[in-house]
Amino acid sequence: MNATSDLDALRGLEPAAVEQFYRDHAPSVLGWVIRLGGARLDSEDVAHQVFEVALQRLPSFRGESSPRTWLYGITRRVVANARRKQAIWSFVGLETWLGVDPGPDPEMVSGRESQRRRVQEALDTLPFGHREVVVLLDIEERPAAEVAQMLDVPVGTVYSRSHHARKAFASALKRKGVTAEAVLSWGGVA
Repeated sequence: MNATSDLDALRGLEPAAVEQFYRDHAPSVLGWVIRLGGARLDSEDVAHQVFEVALQRLPSFRGESSPRTWLYGITRRVVANARRKQAIWSFVGLETWLGVDPGPDPEMVSGRESQRRRVQEALDTLPFGHREVVVLLDIEERPAAEVAQMLDVPVGTVYSRSHHARKAFASALKRKGVTAEAVLSWGGVA
């Protein structure tokens, strides 16, 4: 959705434009929902809520930011509200959103699942603001300037939050008995 005519078609709720908007952004929205705190069974429902809210708020979208940044703002509010209501408090295993194939060996599968679960549990202990910085900066590897825009905060705030979040995450990982190698194996924080 780059052209003004595409935005106008979307605002007019033209079926083809709405479908294209969903196709373009659904994978990112679902990933954000899962990473920021959604259970697998609920995450698709929450992602659907994000698109419902987005379509309702289209008239107020001024186009000053990218649709992706705008959708992230909606996603974080919908997830935060759902978490407050405790509708989506249990978290999905990392293999779901990392696409890791644990392999056929049952012992290896059990070990990997246990390790992934402990990494996810450590991530779950972070306050929401710290978790989203870890997810965006370290897991999705987005530039700090983009994260600042997505969170609507100064870049310095992103760096400050990431410093505190990484310290808290490292401490939580240590408490869970997770090694740096385990985190690196799924592309997370070093």
